[in-house]
Amino acid sequence: MVEALWDGDTFHDWFVLLVTVLDDPAGEGRLATVHHRVGGPPPGTRAAEAGRALADHLGVPFHFASPDVPDDEAPRVGGRPGRASGQGHRRPRRQTSTRRHSPVSCWMALRA
Repeated sequence: MVEALWDGDTFHDWFVLLVTVLDDPAGEGRLATVHHRVGGPPPGTRAAEAGRALADHLGVPFHFASPDVPDDEAPRVGGRPGRASGQGHRRPRRQTSTRRHSPVSCWMALRA
């Protein structure tokens, strides 16, 4: 099965993870990360299109519990917890500054 999950952070804002969900052996693997591009469709729309196309190509089901609204607590296939439930992720907060910080400058600020 191919599943789409909302996730996010303060640097990238909301994005969607496309994962494959395996029954045997049990587990999941990350296939792609879909970010928003300026002037492009929302990441949920892009991820739904790509996930559906991949699932159709592979002949497996596709699941995206909340394609239109970012929700990292949306129900997952098989009762798995959402991204925010027990996995240490939090909903992102929008940056109030328009200045972009590099990962290195953020890391340096955290070490200070």
